[in-house]
Amino acid sequence: LKDVLNLQHVGDVRNAGLMAGIELVRDKNTKEPYDWSEKIGWQVAYLAREKGVFIRPLGNVIVIMPPLSISEQNLKQLLKVIRESIIAVTEG
Repeated sequence: LKDVLNLQHVGDVRNAGLMAGIELVRDKNTKEPYDWSEKIGWQVAYLAREKGVFIRPLGNVIVIMPPLSISEQNLKQLLKVIRESIIAVTEG
């Protein structure tokens, strides 16, 4: 998740165990949020779904809750797709 935290439009990453939340913001320095009407979290989730990864947005926060039995390879793929989707939506 450290790679995701360094993205230009990620304001914060919080986690407890394997559950995590990735906050998407318009401006990383001021933490200015995206307007709800832009549905940035949903856009990221839809793009990730097209790549085979199902994630849940709560507004502009991406929620990650992988199964405890997830393999390291699948976890890396999950995070790769989420990172690529965030970049594509917020910087594309």
